[in-house]
Parts: sequence; C-alpha cells; structure tokens
Amino acid sequence: MLESISSQYEDIRTLLEERREVNRLTNLDEEALSDFVAFLERFKEATKALEASKTPTLHLTIVWYERIRRHLQASSNDSMTISSLKEKCLSILQDKFDIHLLHRLAMLLHPKLKSLKLLADSSEVTSVHSELRRLVKDLKDKRGSPEQQCHHPPPEKRVRVSADTLSDVEDSSDEAPQYQDEVAAYIDHKTPKDDPFDVLSWWQDHACLFPYIAQIARSILAIPASSAASERDFSCAGYVIQERRSQLKPSTVDDVLFLHSNLKHHATTNRI
Repeated sequence: MLESISSQYEDIRTLLEERREVNRLTNLDEEALSDFVAFLERFKEATKALEASKTPTLHLTIVWYERIRRHLQASSNDSMTISSLKEKCLSILQDKFDIHLLHRLAMLLHPKLKSLKLLADSSEVTSVHSELRRLVKDLKDKRGSPEQQCHHPPPEKRVRVSADTLSDVEDSSDEAPQYQDEVAAYIDHKTPKDDPFDVLSWWQDHACLFPYIAQIARSILAIPASSAASERDFSCAGYVIQERRSQLKPSTVDDVLFLHSNLKHHATTNRI
C-alpha cells in the first residue's frame, strides 16, 4: 500500500487539488514515506522468496535471516525514525527467529550453500556434517543398498528457472573433490556455477554419485519454510466447499485442489 502511494504521490496530490481536498496530505511526509518503502522492500523480497510453493524454500531461511540482519544494521544515512525502527526490528528478529537444525541441513543440501559460511562458527558446521552422516548411516541400516539407475553421466550444465539467486552467499571453491565417505565426497564436490540454478534437478542428475544424500535431500528440501502455501490451499478449499456443494467427498475436494494448483502452475510455465 505504501509503495503504491509513494509511486503515485504526485498524481494523488494533483487529483486532491482538483477536488480541493489537498488537506488530506497534510500529515503525510513524502520523504518519510519513501524511506519506509525502501526499508520494507527487503522484507517484501524475503516474504516472496520464503512463501514460494513450487520451489524448495527451507534452505533460504538462514540466507534471508542474514540478509535481513544486515539490512537492519545502522547506517549514517538513516533518519532518526528509520534508525529507531531498525533497532527495534533487529531486537525482535534476534528474539523471535529460531534457527533449527533442519534449516542448517537444508542449507548443506543445497550444492551452492554447502560450505555453510553463513553459520556462526566451525562447531556449528561440524555439528551439521555429523547430523548428515548420522542420517546417511540410518538410511543405510534401514534400506541397504539404494536402487539407483545411472547409465549416463549427468549433464555439465542444465539451466532451469529458479526463484532466487544465491550469488552473494554461495560457495565459490574450485578445488578438486577428495572422495572419502559419501558426505565428504559431496562436501568436496565442485560447486555448480549455473545461475539460475534448479536444486531438485541437480539432485536428480547426481543421485547416482550421492545416492543416500539424494534421498535425504528429497525429504528435507520438500519441507516448506513457510505455511503460506497451506494457507492458500485452505482459502481455495473455502471456494470449493460452498453451501451448494457441501456434500463433496474429501477425496473429491483433494482432487479439485490438486488440479487447481497444478493447472495454474502449468499455465504459468507455458507462458514462460
């Protein structure tokens, strides 16, 4: 709303002058409005990235936490109002934002973020590596040898549409991999340079190299960072189940919502 008002401020003023209602803008400071819009823009970007429903988002949680934390650092160019707002928001961010082990694992399972350079210290990195090794061991004990068909080597480059670029936080190492166990081999594997980058396609292409980690990646990266997608589905369900359609079977409702979601995505993909 603020962005809309800021971008059309002069048109709004002209219209109100014609109506002799310019007094409505008396308490509206155009410069402060512009500052607020610029301040909130980073939060808008974070919300859009973390609420995506067609691409993995869990690995972006720590990424956006760090981006917002940096955004809230004091600057000499800030007005007193923005400076005070940043201080308050930073305090809330640090108090309310809880980084879970799954967030760290998801970041490790993204090939461009596997260096974990956003984590605070080396003990956190070691802890995440140990947890992934534990998950691999549990999977081996439970399922035995994975059933992987790998007749062709993965393509060198495969570009797909991605919701976010990670160039400011990705691992840029070009060192040759040193194969030990599967986790160590994955950590040492050369970081892909594709941008945009499709993490799910990468794991599909490299499942033969890291079979157990690929299975874990499919499970963890399927977890959404936000409940927004579920809330959208509930809203759609409200339009499907109406007074005149109250006798629909649960399975029919599921099918209708499934078709609605995927046909919408199919139409968007075709336009692209």
